[in-house]
Amino acid sequence: MKSNEKKRKRLFGLLMSVCLMTASLAGCGSSPHASDAAADQGESAGQTQEQTQEQEQKEAPEADASRKTTADGEQYDKVSIGLISDPKDLGPTNLNGDTSKLYIYYNVYETLFDYRDNEYVPILAKGYKEVDDLHWQVEIYDYIYDSEGNHITADDVVFSFNELVESGNAFKYASFESVKKIDDYTVEFTWTAPIDSVGALEWPWCRTCIFSQKAYENGNFQDAPVATGPYKVTDFVAGAHVKLEENEKYWQKDELRDPEHDANVKTVEYDIIAETSQHVIALSTGQIQYSEYVPGENLADFQEGGQYAKDCDVYITQGSALYVLMANNMEGKATADVNLRKAIFYALDNEAIAAATGTCIPAKAFGTPFFSDYNSEWESNPDNYMAVCDVEKAKEYLAQSNYSGETLKLLFSSDEVGKTIMTMMQALLLNVGIHVEIVAEEMGLMQTDMLDSDKWDLLINQIGGGFQAGEWNRPVNYDEFGTGYNMAFIHDETLQENLIQVKSVEGHTPENMTKMHEYMVENAYYHALCSPQMNAVYNDCFATLVYRESEFLRPGACDYYLD
Repeated sequence: MKSNEKKRKRLFGLLMSVCLMTASLAGCGSSPHASDAAADQGESAGQTQEQTQEQEQKEAPEADASRKTTADGEQYDKVSIGLISDPKDLGPTNLNGDTSKLYIYYNVYETLFDYRDNEYVPILAKGYKEVDDLHWQVEIYDYIYDSEGNHITADDVVFSFNELVESGNAFKYASFESVKKIDDYTVEFTWTAPIDSVGALEWPWCRTCIFSQKAYENGNFQDAPVATGPYKVTDFVAGAHVKLEENEKYWQKDELRDPEHDANVKTVEYDIIAETSQHVIALSTGQIQYSEYVPGENLADFQEGGQYAKDCDVYITQGSALYVLMANNMEGKATADVNLRKAIFYALDNEAIAAATGTCIPAKAFGTPFFSDYNSEWESNPDNYMAVCDVEKAKEYLAQSNYSGETLKLLFSSDEVGKTIMTMMQALLLNVGIHVEIVAEEMGLMQTDMLDSDKWDLLINQIGGGFQAGEWNRPVNYDEFGTGYNMAFIHDETLQENLIQVKSVEGHTPENMTKMHEYMVENAYYHALCSPQMNAVYNDCFATLVYRESEFLRPGACDYYLD
């Protein structure tokens, strides 16, 4: 059996402040630097260059060794965390329905493994062994019980996997063929092909919630799931809050308990607060103790010298998230024309778009510098439209295209950041003669409509992953949705072969990564816009911050001051 060491990281946040750009954007030229208009817009959002540089230096908190914390063995009473979107339900087979679920679910549901630093860290599993290339066995602990006392065995593991597959929500399951019971505490996975790619089992092993078949069939998991994790749901009001209490029947022995699955606080409450301005109020009044949704112009209020700095501080960093624009390549679509795609992409000014949001970092290539396999040399490719806004070149490509003035539908999320980005893009594209209609939808509906080629011409989506090639997977992989097309409705064998190569253990090289990036740029398949600057405002009750896979706060694993 194999086991892996764990590593704690941190991150995630959001951005806000809807700011409109109008005709002043006509100054966008061939310079790779932000226009004067963009600089002005950034300052109007409360983010001067000096302030941004200062904020980027903010570090995650470190516990004061002279103070008493939960690391000494006692628990903190309660912490409330602000979220911006509504999970709507808590069923274990719809993890991808809303991003709020990624904060909540892993307190309640356990998976076989955690995924850390491209390694599989055993949680419910004791470990795994490779029988042969296509068959791997996982042994689970023989003393796993959920919060109602149901014994979790291999039958429940098999049921959980099959239930997810049958729900149609088993994303990134390309490697998964089937799973069967070997004995009461061992299951055997059959893969569709040898596992030779980095992170191939991230979703099957580390995203599949395991639960009791008996509890699931006899209960109501949509509103009241039965927990295998360190916390259980005690109150759920859709659109309002999710209240969790420590699962006092948590199954793992103290000496074997993974630190990221601790319960250092008795009660965790997630409050759904749709308006970002209300997050400021909720933090300042003590209604919540943590939020990643404070508008950029309000961050200074919680930092040293700010009006709320006495009780709060800010942790700022950048992580894996990336906002990506893609054009619909389905036959018959205007955007299937590569010249129109290049016209659109050259017309966009990433620095102006990022400045308008107030808390975004402009992308200069299709990737995120957060990842070690990102190559900054991609930015200097002379054909890389993501590093430069060139109106004249955009107009040249537009003249070579078949575009006849029709209005293109631009689909993205209806949150404040989404509307800001789309409004900026609309103005920039109009500047070169391309007409765009904004289609702003609630995140859950958008995730459904993006799979319908009739719903949009241009799509923005936020992507992420454990490494750069993994981040590319969801928009690029034409096996991702079971339709033969990828997220941009592309079926390109060369692109697919490049993706498979860079995700493989042997093919994951700088040379192959660069080859794939150049191919995507040459065909104008994708345009990375910007990355969220991650802002976490936290109350001084937090001694440390711990994040699941560098992205989602694990409140139970954080340490809290008790004095």
